Amino acid sequence: MEKILITGSNGLLGQALIKQFKDGYYLIGCDISDEDFNKNVPLNEFYNIDLTKRDKVQRFFAAHKPDIIVNTAALTNVDQCEDDRDLCWALNVRIVELILEAVESYSPLFVQVSTDYVFDGKTGYYQESDKTNPVSYYGHTKLAAEKIILASGLEYIIARTMILYGHGYKVRNNFVTWVIDQLKAGKKIKVIDGQRGNPTLVDDLAEAIFRLISKKEYGVFHISGSEDCTRLEFARRIAKNFELNLDLIQEIDIKDLVQKAPRPSNSTFNLDKLNNTLDWLPGNLDASLLKLKSRMAEGNDIE
Repeated sequence: MEKILITGSNGLLGQALIKQFKDGYYLIGCDISDEDFNKNVPLNEFYNIDLTKRDKVQRFFAAHKPDIIVNTAALTNVDQCEDDRDLCWALNVRIVELILEAVESYSPLFVQVSTDYVFDGKTGYYQESDKTNPVSYYGHTKLAAEKIILASGLEYIIARTMILYGHGYKVRNNFVTWVIDQLKAGKKIKVIDGQRGNPTLVDDLAEAIFRLISKKEYGVFHISGSEDCTRLEFARRIAKNFELNLDLIQEIDIKDLVQKAPRPSNSTFNLDKLNNTLDWLPGNLDASLLKLKSRMAEGNDIE
């Protein structure tokens, strides 16, 4: 049985990956937290580890030697990355460097979760081979990690994704859960009619990674929801599918939105490579939101 390590196993994607890989793999999770959040799908092993510490990383990988590493550990708060560049580099780049250094003696498959923010957003519908040009420090660090992996000589999957949403145990709010919480509380929200992208249900990203690993299809892949929209359109679709008050959603001009880090205005993905490789794509936005609604109604954070 292959041994798979999921870093950041307590996060939204980490929990979804554990659910996806629960059958047929020996599952190891690690996280900066002392507590294992995956209660309903027990891991074979869980470890609390700071992956920015070389000695700890070296000892951990020497002891466990996973066949597959899925690295979800990252700092993804784009504005925080602008403010605390040292922390951003440590979590988004240094961790990758240290893991790759620790596995030099053998050759695991390395799966890295990356982002649409490696692009500048001037054109949209990006293919995997299109020129990268990040406009934020967050995007810069994620691209730096990609380049380190490409130069490592390991077999790899770089899974670029965007606007990740879903439901998990003790995970921080994402755009969908924030909209739901605010509208349920009767609060007005201000959303821009811009920043076009492909909202991605976390279960779909986890399934795509599972399918690529199962088929031994390696390389760079764009993985996202199959439908694109602006943030305002997205908020309205959330309200519609969750039967919430659309009138509480107010449009705001992007010039009036306070954001420290610049964002790509149109970072939509071309999904042809994923579709041609797997003969599969995530569902449309309404179907994905209804899937999430059903799961949240069941009250199961992880099944």
